[in-house]
Amino acid sequence: MKAIWRIAKATFHEAWRRRFLNGILVFAILIIGSSWTFTYLQPGAELKMLIDTGLGAIRFFGMLIAIFLGVRLIPDELERQTIHTLLAKPVTRVQFMLGKFFGGLATVFTNVALMGITFFIVYAIKAPQFQNAAAEEGPTYSMQFMSANIAKAIGLCFFELAVLLSIAVLASILFSWILASIFSFFIYFVGQMADFLRELASPEHGADPISSIVFNVLYRILPHFEIFDIREKILLDDFVPWGLLRNVTAQAIIYVVVVLMLAYLFFNEREV
Repeated sequence: MKAIWRIAKATFHEAWRRRFLNGILVFAILIIGSSWTFTYLQPGAELKMLIDTGLGAIRFFGMLIAIFLGVRLIPDELERQTIHTLLAKPVTRVQFMLGKFFGGLATVFTNVALMGITFFIVYAIKAPQFQNAAAEEGPTYSMQFMSANIAKAIGLCFFELAVLLSIAVLASILFSWILASIFSFFIYFVGQMADFLRELASPEHGADPISSIVFNVLYRILPHFEIFDIREKILLDDFVPWGLLRNVTAQAIIYVVVVLMLAYLFFNEREV
């Protein structure tokens, strides 16, 4: 555990020296902060824009950070030949890989936390205006669960990015970092359409047997990233049950464990 901790700590500090990732974070915070400017809209429309812009920015820029960080965690050590020094010490490959992953995960967590805090500051400043509008509109316009639901949405975003980070690490072991980036982006955007793949696999939509099998396989093995997006429930002010968060989080953790096991199998066979 000490070896994993040391590698994770070094990875975390190294990640914060990457100007490109810091630039993404700064730009994300500026975008989230810009949601302050939607004052020309009606309160209901402004709230919708605020939620869509803020949480959408956290997911989108978090996705960029997770991919561009994940695909460079291990290749950078291979290019600099520093991996030989690390593995020459009493550090196993699994410890090295887990240390890099957890260091990257800590970086993603910190970035999501900073973006989430920025969004909450903007929301807290605007909330009294929305609450006054809610009081005027009556029972058709409510904000009873909104703050708690926003916090839950940011938490789900972190677990979504944890899944994506693990995929990026696996891809970086199999491909060059450029191909790994393309592969990770592809998985992310296709994973947003998992329900669409299930519909394509249905014979009712004219799928032939082979296409049905292919789409069914893709549906079952791809991560379903759409389950992490609860913006619609937030806007409807529906209470997001803790059971839903528990199930989605459990799915994310299981997927990360499986992907990391595959990553280790390939990494263990790779010459360094």
